[in-house]
Amino acid sequence: MTLLAEIQTLLERTYAPVPINLETCLIGEGRCAALNRMAGENSAQLAPGGRTFLRQAGDSLYVAIFYSRPVIAELEANDPRRALNERNISALITFIEEIAHGVQAALLFHEGERGIESEAYARNLETQARVDTYLVLCKFAQVLCGGGEIPRPVGAWLRRQLFDDSHRRFTSRQLRARYGAARRCALGFLRQLRRLPLGERQGALREFRALSWHAKTHYVRMRS
Repeated sequence: MTLLAEIQTLLERTYAPVPINLETCLIGEGRCAALNRMAGENSAQLAPGGRTFLRQAGDSLYVAIFYSRPVIAELEANDPRRALNERNISALITFIEEIAHGVQAALLFHEGERGIESEAYARNLETQARVDTYLVLCKFAQVLCGGGEIPRPVGAWLRRQLFDDSHRRFTSRQLRARYGAARRCALGFLRQLRRLPLGERQGALREFRALSWHAKTHYVRMRS
């Protein structure tokens, strides 16, 4: 099974199956450039390593995922299923985030969400991608550490890698606010999740995932 398929399967087991094979949604540099031009001026500020494009046509959602050559090359040369380190962690985060975008967009669309152009939708997707990426990273670390709870220093390192201050690099106020808010909301939820017994965590994850952006922020605020 490919790395992409493994991660998609893990997310589907956590939440619910989606009627899409994300491997068929991969696009190359030429198509990515064309979609970037169509996406507007803020698109140029987004990280070049990976992108997820969504388009609604009638009652269908179309997903396209792009990964840059350096991201793929790093993961091929330094397989994260064998080790997580300073070399491959950034590429792996990018890789997981785009898969999470695809899975969550498909789940939301299946549930009737059609406002894919709204700021609230974008914040919701980014928040959920941070949560999902952290969980997948922990799963990799758990396997590499031999199972069971991962050591606290490992979990702290993963959080530092994922929840950095990179959102501050944006010149767009809208993007700084979006990614900063998503970072805070995801971190708040994960702090709450770690307090729960293991047997209750999947239920909490599914409950949080199904919430809208505004409901997510309320959920985190009320339980802080």
